[in-house]
Amino acid sequence: MVMLNTCLEYLSGQNRKNMLQLRCYLQKILMNDNILVATIKYIFIEVLWDIIYFPVWWYTKGTARIGRYCLESIQFQINRRLALGIWISNIFKPMYGDYTIEGRIISGFMRVIVLLWKLIQMIFWLIFLIILFLAWLILPVVIILFILYQLAGVNILFK
Repeated sequence: MVMLNTCLEYLSGQNRKNMLQLRCYLQKILMNDNILVATIKYIFIEVLWDIIYFPVWWYTKGTARIGRYCLESIQFQINRRLALGIWISNIFKPMYGDYTIEGRIISGFMRVIVLLWKLIQMIFWLIFLIILFLAWLILPVVIILFILYQLAGVNILFK
């Protein structure tokens, strides 16, 4: 009942009156029968509701969650793991306090090489996150197509 209440509360902002009527109706169904019938109805309603609500959750809250994860991961990668801001701000400062012309040339060259390596790492991480996000969006459709292929022989994928 908790999952049903959560789903109804989520959708209640859209059409509160109809949702309250549906909730009252479902509670009447569950309360008027014996425990076995109520349990069977409850399980049926919960499973049916979960099947109906899953695509809505996947493409709304789930997509928002995975998008937020990708953005936080990019921010963490830039600030903590690669420290790109620190490297860029110190690119023209000599390493190890060596202010000679040779020290400045070597440190500038090394910082550019390290910065390029860190940028390459960041590009690979961005590509990975884009693939992850696109896989999140495409995965349910692919699973449904494979199920249709296995059960009904619908040959959409392998023509």
